[in-house]
Amino acid sequence: TGEAAGIAMGLVMLGSKSAQAIEDMVAYSQETQHEKILRGLAVGIALTMYERLEEADALITSLCADKDPILRRSGMYTVAMAYCGTGNNQAIKRLLHVAVS
Repeated sequence: TGEAAGIAMGLVMLGSKSAQAIEDMVAYSQETQHEKILRGLAVGIALTMYERLEEADALITSLCADKDPILRRSGMYTVAMAYCGTGNNQAIKRLLHVAVS
């Protein structure tokens, strides 16, 4: 399915921060009308930024400002994946702010 393919792309590119892969996934996410594909790509984008810390901040800001709620969700997934296991206070504050807003 399209959802599984989006997740699989992220797993294949796990932590690579591949600009081309991210651009392609974000662009297709903004074009598609298929919610399942969009959900898979949302997770795939986040997986691509695994353990990238501050390197992911520009992408996170961009995703969180998107008009599509699923891409905004991808921004939160990207925070989680970029800072996974670090206990970073700024990442936690950002996530908590969205959770209570």
